[in-house]
Amino acid sequence: MKKPIVTTLFFLSSMMVLSGCGGSISTTSVVESIENAAQKNAELDNARFETRYSMDSDAEPFDQSSEGVFVKTAESDYDWYQKTSFDGTNATEAAQIDGKQYQKISVPGQAETQWVGVYSTGFALQDLLRSLFENEIVEADIAESQVEDEGISEEYTLTMSDAYAERIKEENVEAIQQNSDELKQNDEEALVIEEIETRLQEIKETNYQDVIITYEINEEGFLTAAHYESTVVPPTGEPYTVVTSFSLTEYNLDDTGDLLPQIAE
Repeated sequence: MKKPIVTTLFFLSSMMVLSGCGGSISTTSVVESIENAAQKNAELDNARFETRYSMDSDAEPFDQSSEGVFVKTAESDYDWYQKTSFDGTNATEAAQIDGKQYQKISVPGQAETQWVGVYSTGFALQDLLRSLFENEIVEADIAESQVEDEGISEEYTLTMSDAYAERIKEENVEAIQQNSDELKQNDEEALVIEEIETRLQEIKETNYQDVIITYEINEEGFLTAAHYESTVVPPTGEPYTVVTSFSLTEYNLDDTGDLLPQIAE
C-alpha cells in the first residue's frame, strides 16, 4: 500500500532593547533563557500540546489546527499522537508507537477508516514540535524585542531581522527538496512529486517580512509556547499574514493510560 501523503508545512518559525519589570536585559540573556527553557522541555515525562497554522489570505484562506500528546519512553524517545483538522472538516490522525508510525484519515460523510502503518524511518517528536524543544535563533537574528513578566510566566516578543527570514526560507527549501528526493527514491507517484516540486518553486519565489516570534516561559522554566507571525509576499497576488503556533496545555500528568490510541496490528 502506498503511503498516504499529508503534508504540513510550517513556514517561518529574534541588538535589542528589552523592557519590562526590572528594566533592561541583554540580548545574550534572552537567547540563553529561551535555549535553557527549550532544553528543559526534554525533562518532561508527558504532555498535551496544540498547534495552529493559518493564512489570512483573500485568495486562499486556510486554517489548520491540531491537538496531540506525547509520552516519554526513553531518554530521548517518545510515543506520540496528533489529530489535525483542516478548516474544521477533514481530519488526519497520526501516531508513533513503539517506533512504528500509523495514520488515519477521516472525511465527513464517509465510513470511519482504520489505522494503517506507513512507511517511515521515524519522525521524532523533537521534529514535530521543534520550536518547543530546540532554540534556532541567535543574537544576530534579532532586530528588536520586549519582555513582559506575567507573574506565572515571562513573555518574550522578538522582532526578527530580514536576514533571519531569508535563512529560514532557505532551510525550508532545503528540507522540502530533501523530502522530494526521498519520495523519488521510494518510487512515489509522479503526481505527488510534481505537486511538491511546484510548491517548492513557489516558496523559492516567496518573501517573508515583519517576522515576529513570541515565546512563553512558565515559572517552572519550561518553554510552554512559541508563536510565529509573518507577512508573506508571494510572487503573484497580494501579501497576506501567516500565523504558526505551538503550545503545551498540560504536562507531567499522573495518569497516562488514555493518552495514546490503542492500535491493533
